[in-house]
Amino acid sequence: MEVRSVEEIMKEVVEGYNRRPKGWQIASDGRGNALVVGPDSGFRLKLMMVNPAESIGVGASIEDVDEVRRGMGIGTGAGAGTGAGLSCGFRPLSASTAQEIMESMKDASAVARGQEMVRRILVTDPVPTWKLQEQGMGAVISGPYIAHPDLRMVSKGQSELDARLSAEVDRAFRAKYPMRASIYR
Repeated sequence: MEVRSVEEIMKEVVEGYNRRPKGWQIASDGRGNALVVGPDSGFRLKLMMVNPAESIGVGASIEDVDEVRRGMGIGTGAGAGTGAGLSCGFRPLSASTAQEIMESMKDASAVARGQEMVRRILVTDPVPTWKLQEQGMGAVISGPYIAHPDLRMVSKGQSELDARLSAEVDRAFRAKYPMRASIYR
């Protein structure tokens, strides 16, 4: 398994998503861990916040994507990505729909209507990123994302991978910020 920079992996993820937007799932925890699982591939990411506006990170391809899907409860096999019912991705909204959703958030009596609108939007298929540039689009809704308490516990393989990625992100931090890293020695 090759450890690569998050930038390299995210380029591959975006290319894969644009080829086949349906069937993606993204999960993260509050510990700098993320899983990006597509219809045919998956990646484990480890991020370290450097400051509020910057993070560094590394990641690796996931060997057994179906095991990770089972651990996250999102389904396996040919219909992968549908186990949770929804694919993560981007869905364009018209200006009027975006406005209607925003208005429903201001009025307590309209919240249920706004939630129903979002639910209907999320069951539509996500679109490739290049379709987000079309005329007449008012907004983009993205997601849904899975918030997991601790992605290291999804499987034994993820726990072992976490140790390796932690060491690699620490090495990347020390290489990029040697003076800052020396504070913590």
